[in-house]
Amino acid sequence: MTRDMTSVPATPAQNTSPGPARARAGGRAPAGAASDFRRRSLSGKYIAYFVGLVAFVLTISGVVDVWITYRDARGAILRADAEKADMTARRIGQFMGEIERQISWATRASASAPDRRLEDYRRILAAVPAIVEIAQIDRAGKETATLTRAGATFSGDDWKLTAALRETRPDAAWFGPVSFPAEGAPRMQVAMAHAGRDGGFTVAEVDLDFLTDALRAVRARAQATPDLSIYVTTQDGLLIAHTEAAMLARAKGYPALPQVRAALRDAPVEAGETPDGASVLSAVAVTPYTGWRVFVEQPASDALKPVGGLLLRLLWLFALGLALCVGAAVLLARRMTAPLHAVQQGAARLASGDFGQAIEVRTGDEIEMLADEFNRMAAQLREFYARLEQKVEDRTQDLARSVRELRALEEIGRALAASLDLKLVLKTALTRAVELAEADGGALYAFDRERCAFHLAEAHGLDPSFVAAMREVHLTRLDGLLGEVAEHGRTVEVADIADCPGFPLRAATLAAGFRSALVVPLVAHDGALGALVVESLRPRVFAANKISLMQTFAHQAVLAMRNARLFRAVEENGRQLALASEHKSRFFANMSHELRTPLNAILGYAELLRDGLYGELPERARPVLERVESSGAHLLGLINDVLDLSKLEAGELALALDDYSLRAVVEQAVGTTFSLAKGKGLAFEQEIEDDMPLGRGDERRLTQVLINILSNAIKFTDVGSVKISARTLDALFEIVVADTGPGVAPQDQARIFEAFQQGDNTATRLKGGTGLGLSISKRFIDMHGGSISVASQLGEGARFTILIPIRVERQKAAA
Repeated sequence: MTRDMTSVPATPAQNTSPGPARARAGGRAPAGAASDFRRRSLSGKYIAYFVGLVAFVLTISGVVDVWITYRDARGAILRADAEKADMTARRIGQFMGEIERQISWATRASASAPDRRLEDYRRILAAVPAIVEIAQIDRAGKETATLTRAGATFSGDDWKLTAALRETRPDAAWFGPVSFPAEGAPRMQVAMAHAGRDGGFTVAEVDLDFLTDALRAVRARAQATPDLSIYVTTQDGLLIAHTEAAMLARAKGYPALPQVRAALRDAPVEAGETPDGASVLSAVAVTPYTGWRVFVEQPASDALKPVGGLLLRLLWLFALGLALCVGAAVLLARRMTAPLHAVQQGAARLASGDFGQAIEVRTGDEIEMLADEFNRMAAQLREFYARLEQKVEDRTQDLARSVRELRALEEIGRALAASLDLKLVLKTALTRAVELAEADGGALYAFDRERCAFHLAEAHGLDPSFVAAMREVHLTRLDGLLGEVAEHGRTVEVADIADCPGFPLRAATLAAGFRSALVVPLVAHDGALGALVVESLRPRVFAANKISLMQTFAHQAVLAMRNARLFRAVEENGRQLALASEHKSRFFANMSHELRTPLNAILGYAELLRDGLYGELPERARPVLERVESSGAHLLGLINDVLDLSKLEAGELALALDDYSLRAVVEQAVGTTFSLAKGKGLAFEQEIEDDMPLGRGDERRLTQVLINILSNAIKFTDVGSVKISARTLDALFEIVVADTGPGVAPQDQARIFEAFQQGDNTATRLKGGTGLGLSISKRFIDMHGGSISVASQLGEGARFTILIPIRVERQKAAA
């Protein structure tokens, strides 16, 4: 900022004026700045603000008047339209009431004789032109006579299922829905039950064309509003009458009109639109008896007609007010802005760096006080300006140094995050440390705890022969400077290496030309890791911020050394764990083979004894032999599971892929486990989809999976049932095994598919098991490229779902 101010050249007036320039009130701006003066003059702003304020007030007043006028005109139109709508609705109601009265007269008990009633029908047709047809229905719903103006007919139609008979009540007429014939006006039925014991009904067909005449009559009375539009809709919004007959051809668009939708919801209606999209003011009324909606509408532009004259008068007043306002504003602005121009010119000189000229204004008010404040500010600026540039320079150097330090720390952080190469990280840290400490060289020593000695890990800025000599020496003297730094964990500043007898390789360092150094310990929580040494060719004292920065670099070096040590330990542990896992798998595989050989012999001899090959066994020995066979079979299954698991973990088990029938697999698994369910008294159900396609996979392993899951379901279910179902789902087979057992807790549902894991509940511990079955089953399903899952709640049973591809062409890796 200071340099920008000093670089502004002085104006010619500043260079030639022998003393402070005086700007007096009423003075003129230079001719060359006339256009700039007019563009930025304060008088123009005063005029604009004053005129703008008056214009704003006049505009607000005019807008309020226009709004009130428009609101009153709109309200008057809506009230008038509402009265017309109510009158039209009452007329329609009166007409429908007359129709009801006429039909009621024909259904009285005194007219029970058929001839008398037909005569009444003829009178009704003559009296009410809107009724085009009257039908007489007996109690059984049969039409006995139909009378039109053309004559009487007899059709014998059955009316008993029609709404006219089902909904008609003896005490009131029933007004049916409006129908729309292909030709002619809409129609509706009016029905009433007969009085007397014989019952029956009278149904009249009413032509609604009379509504159009009623609507036109109402519009004809409103001669002042030629654009008035009146129409009637049903309770569903269907158009049944309109003052313009041509609109009936566009009746489909009326249910979607906003005013029609609002009226059908009994919401207030004041505005809407025509099927063409034109805005209208709308009023609505409901007809008695039928509940139809009568709409009276006018174009919304009619409400704006009274506003036109008012707008013209307001424009004249607005123009006159602005003319007077501009004249007054010009007079006031000229008297107020002249002294301000003088202050503005003086401020411009201050902004250009000219602090030697004063501003003189003699108005005796706040503007003169403002000019005096500018003069005092100029004096202060002259005083502070000399010191500002130096401060800016100092701060700029500090900022640049801080930026370099942050970039160095960022570079070391990236090296730590991107690489575990200890040599690269230490070299980066040492290079940046020497650079930011403004030193000439440096070394990083690592401490070997086994030898109890320091050795050179990295060097920077040192002669290669000097570095080679340093690498040959192991500093075993722990009582030297490095030992002191490592033991006490504090930084040591050496202002003159010649005066420090314990400095490492002091003679060689002095011979290389170094005179001062800073030694920073590399200390972790478990002891010393080494030391960071930066050296300078001249005797010097390191600043406090440099020492703090070197300690930060030392922490980064410690972190890198610890990470490298941990990485080597993890690598070694990983190799040992892999070797132990391989030995365990081989041991299980070998032991499983060794155990199965004698166990098969035991089971074979037990079977021979049971078959009586060595003579008849005593009755007391038979239960013992059965327990031997049962325990041996259980042990053999356990050994087979362990053998399968060891083969899976060793990667030596492969699927035998071939075509198979899923129905045969399910039936074989059910047949194997059926006796277990029957022995516990459980219901065993199977449901297999018909016409399932042939699958491709390892039939024996899939059968082993289903037997395992069915056996678990039967083992854990004491009461209820076990069900297995199979179906095709797109390109998959879906197999579901559901039981009514104790269920699996949500926290155990993922764990039960791991090796040697079972649900942690009392029922599981009582039933026994090794926890290998589901783990092996899951791996077999994974090798087919499928999935197995369980859905269960405690106390509500469990549901195991298996999804496997129908055609497995290549074995997948087991999870």
